[in-house]
Amino acid sequence: MDDTKGFLKAYNDFRDAVDLTKSGFLPSRDDLVWYMLMGVPRVPADDDPSEDSDIVAIDQRVNILKAVFVETNKNQSDDFLDQGLAVYDQAGERAKTLLKEGD
Repeated sequence: MDDTKGFLKAYNDFRDAVDLTKSGFLPSRDDLVWYMLMGVPRVPADDDPSEDSDIVAIDQRVNILKAVFVETNKNQSDDFLDQGLAVYDQAGERAKTLLKEGD
């Protein structure tokens, strides 16, 4: 990631918007796909004019969402965390596929 400060700002902005007291919920893959395609959370790649910035933005979103998921659910079992992280990975791949199909 070229823009470390921008990425950390995006992470902190999103983290601050999340209720970290609510844990134990697995994300919906389909909801995540749409959030990612709509640009939630906002990430540095959103302002990048390069051709592959949409794909980079999805990767940045997945990284932020996964970090906040782990932080929110730090008291859950490893199996629960693994399940949730897999959902984020699947959603990211699906979002990228939809972006590529749209081109």
